[in-house]
Amino acid sequence: MRNIWFTIYLSTKDDTEFIGLNNYRTLLEIILIPAIQDKINREKKVQKIMFCLIPELGRDLLDSFQNNYEKKRVVNGGIINLEASAKGINWNNLSEQERKDFLIEKWKILFSNLSDDYFLVDKCEVIKSLDELKNKEWKVTISPIKKKLKYNKDVYTIVMDLSTERAQLALVRNSDQKWIKLKDFETWQILTHANFKNFKLDGDILAFSYSSVFNTLFTAPEIFNLKEIIK
Repeated sequence: MRNIWFTIYLSTKDDTEFIGLNNYRTLLEIILIPAIQDKINREKKVQKIMFCLIPELGRDLLDSFQNNYEKKRVVNGGIINLEASAKGINWNNLSEQERKDFLIEKWKILFSNLSDDYFLVDKCEVIKSLDELKNKEWKVTISPIKKKLKYNKDVYTIVMDLSTERAQLALVRNSDQKWIKLKDFETWQILTHANFKNFKLDGDILAFSYSSVFNTLFTAPEIFNLKEIIK
């Protein structure tokens, strides 16, 4: 079954006031799937759940949100969206924990204001799951390419290690779990600059090819000389 997309949209032309938000958004898109999606009623045909942060908005628009989604048989367009206030939030000066708290509180407001028929469980279980995320480390390691890399008689797993600070492309040697860094990206770039679909090994040269979705943006593969990297 297709995953529900949990995302955040920032409604401002001056994104310098929200440096790093894109990294948090991208990481949350991954973290919220196992935490919440199985608690959502799929009969509503929900495809995307989001909130739009609006810096000039004085309060969350809960009345219109409730009117839009109250006891609907199915969700129009498959999208649930809360217009959320970000007024008075000095994002750039918040600590990592304060940023996590702020974003999770917005998610809690969204789900608290959906009627019970949107859930397969008691709504309080969803809120509890969100609260638990506040105190967990926001870090995820995924394998963007399932195929193993074989080099100099060793076998490696290709991984992408994600945090609110960066996404690191790395090799993990299967024999001893040694971590070998290839390159750091911004976390949000895993959907663009680091959206790899395959790799090719030619001698010592490892080349990652991009997903066809981004072929028009990135035509040349990402290349690494393993002789220089693996000591």
